[in-house]
Amino acid sequence: MGIRGSRSRLPWNVGARTVILRRVSSEAWEKLKEWSREPEGVAIFTDIDGTLAPIVPTPDLSEVPEELRQLLSRLAESYRIVAGISGRATPDAKKLLGLEDVVYYGNHGFEILRDGAVEVVPEAMPYEEKVRELEGLAREVLELRGAFIEDKGITASIHYRNAPPEVGEMSKAFVKREGERLGLRITVGRGVVEARPPIRADKGTAVRRLVEEYGPERALFIGDDTTDLDAFRALEELREEGVLRESLRVGVRSDEGPPEIVSEADLVVDGVEGVGDVLRVLAGG
Repeated sequence: MGIRGSRSRLPWNVGARTVILRRVSSEAWEKLKEWSREPEGVAIFTDIDGTLAPIVPTPDLSEVPEELRQLLSRLAESYRIVAGISGRATPDAKKLLGLEDVVYYGNHGFEILRDGAVEVVPEAMPYEEKVRELEGLAREVLELRGAFIEDKGITASIHYRNAPPEVGEMSKAFVKREGERLGLRITVGRGVVEARPPIRADKGTAVRRLVEEYGPERALFIGDDTTDLDAFRALEELREEGVLRESLRVGVRSDEGPPEIVSEADLVVDGVEGVGDVLRVLAGG
């Protein structure tokens, strides 16, 4: 069974709530240790930016610490599957992590790297022209004001982390307005607003497809941002459906992350360093 059940009965008393949260976290660490002894039935799913790589002003500056890269390489040798499920375009996600034995899902679940080729969810293709139109408009209006427009193909990401606050507000309002006009789905994350086709493809659907394909009995997801909540919820659904025996949701706490990353997690860690602690336990360390 999952761990989250005890959290739904949290009392309002802050002291008691703290005790229960500590117990839930303790149970999650014990689960990780148990899973490390039977890795062949376990799937490890993880976000990349903000989880394996510290958040930086622009995506091209991101780096995954070498220790985490080596840990993931070791885990990929013994676990059922290790997958990087990223908001980046799939080739960029692979370039950043740089591991051959890891499965890569990119663009928030819209594409997967398989046999060296990128496969895009077929239902998304009719919207590619509209995504490109929004991206072009964003370059004309927002790029000159300091926003960074990331070329991602089937989705568009406008980053405003390094821009003045008013440019961030302008970026969100602009992308929401133009995205709605074009019939696209808009999401806001840590210093970024994104437009994507309005079909059901996200990190949750990516998790579901990988669980169904690889057939693990247990699975965990590590994430830090709004789009990672889809993966959290997919794991919970898969466990409730009996597809998974156990699941764990690891939230990476940050000042900019949504509060649900903490409230919906079975285990909360601080930053990339905390993710390293999780990977070391999974590696038997």
